[in-house]
Amino acid sequence: MAETYRDLLVLICLGLLSWGVIRVERIYQYPFFMGSLFLSFILPQAFSLVSNPGAAITPEALERVLLVSCLCAAACWLGYEIKPNPKWLAKLNVVLDERKLFRAGFALMLQGYLFNILLARTIAASNGVLESGTSATIFIFFGNVIYIAFAIFLLQTLKRPKAINFICTVLSGYIPLQTVLIGRRQPTMTFIIFIGISLWLVHHYIPPRWAVVTSIVMITFLIPLFAELRGEFWNLVFSGKWQEILTASQRAFAGQQKGDILELRNAAFLMDATEHTGLYGYGSGWWDSIVFQYVPGQIVGFEFKKSLQFKLVTPETLKKLYGYEIPGGTTPTGVGDSFTEFGYFGCIVFGLIGYFFKHLWISAVYQKSTASRLLYMGLVSPAMVGITHGIGRFWQEAIFQVSFVCLVAYYSRTKYNYHR
Repeated sequence: MAETYRDLLVLICLGLLSWGVIRVERIYQYPFFMGSLFLSFILPQAFSLVSNPGAAITPEALERVLLVSCLCAAACWLGYEIKPNPKWLAKLNVVLDERKLFRAGFALMLQGYLFNILLARTIAASNGVLESGTSATIFIFFGNVIYIAFAIFLLQTLKRPKAINFICTVLSGYIPLQTVLIGRRQPTMTFIIFIGISLWLVHHYIPPRWAVVTSIVMITFLIPLFAELRGEFWNLVFSGKWQEILTASQRAFAGQQKGDILELRNAAFLMDATEHTGLYGYGSGWWDSIVFQYVPGQIVGFEFKKSLQFKLVTPETLKKLYGYEIPGGTTPTGVGDSFTEFGYFGCIVFGLIGYFFKHLWISAVYQKSTASRLLYMGLVSPAMVGITHGIGRFWQEAIFQVSFVCLVAYYSRTKYNYHR
């Protein structure tokens, strides 16, 4: 039965990709980019897990994780197909004053540089080691607003290619580009998404189909390669050490096929432990993620912060029940943590996120709402990380994006808001 669910996942992923490739402008829409990540991240691990499940994973647990993967992938399309709510669209269609928007973007850029400079000094003071539980965490949090500034100036430059807009785009894009060059996967994806979606929203530029298909194939190989090389990838590229890159790629692909370390195996154990203990989170696990991100232990105390969290099924639970330890640097995946919260109904969260993205897409493309465009650009990467790292991670980043974009929209709004 596991092979049947695996093959069904293949069909669902291909269906999501076909939905986008048939009309290429759909590549920027929720079902396609989520389908591309299911295909490039979840599907290869599904094949490896079926081939090498490990002695501790029962056939029932293997079938469960594959079935839930199918449900989550299908929910991405089903939620997106629900008819949008006109009242939501009216609220999203906020008219902004572009002069105020420029000032808001400039303020965010200055804030981003300030906190990134403080972060660099903190790292230098600790001999190049980024220690958790320090002020560096706060600096990283507030320094990330520079991505919103970059999105603002990039849209403004494409609409009105003035010198001041171009200069601010370069300045605000410098730090994001630096994170790309040190080989970080999510910032790289975010940077590419910002440029691609901006070109579509402003100039309706669409890459050819062959480029889209080639990119998906490349992502399938680059995800494990980035994990293998970490910050060395671009150093090897710029040094022209292609043989080392090829060797690392073969090593990463072979390791994935061998299946010794798989995020989907983490998900299978977490789901099985939740099923047998009955400790479903009902949203408490996502609450724990929000508390972890937004409650500063340095200020309120780490014991108080810990008291706000539930932590029902933990890595210690897996070690006690199965003798399994989650490998360092791996994640529970969105497939795993959605099930631990609501069981088989956890897949609905992927549909609800898709339903929200449908409203953002209509507002950004057809109503040309700048606020919706900024939200859309900022939420694509968290939605995709929701698959790889977990829905809890999506809520962490979504709250950040929505909060700061709403502040920008509130400051920049015009006195009168005409809804179409």
